[in-house]
Amino acid sequence: MYMRRVRVSISAARARLFQLADYLRQSGDDSVVVLEQRGDVEPVALVREARLDYLESRVRQIDGAPRRQPDTLRGSLTTGLDDAALDAALRDIRKRWETQPSRVSPAEPRRTRRR
Repeated sequence: MYMRRVRVSISAARARLFQLADYLRQSGDDSVVVLEQRGDVEPVALVREARLDYLESRVRQIDGAPRRQPDTLRGSLTTGLDDAALDAALRDIRKRWETQPSRVSPAEPRRTRRR
């Protein structure tokens, strides 16, 4: 969903408050007026009350949703090997992997096409 944001300095918004309120009333739920202030002050936003109700409802739904458990590897793989045989097989794979030449050597410069 595309949200329309209008950024206004807080001093300009003070002078145009009724116009900004009318803008929000007429533009629908997806519009926001962001009030900015000089310095390291966090901007604030004006939205329609119906939009605020919707956003608060969504936050309650998300906060109340059950959390998904992280994936774990323990117990997800099985093998017919005992611990010692599995350890030896993994060491053998690593040894073969380390002795194979890499496809691209980091010492070799990359060739690029000139245009």
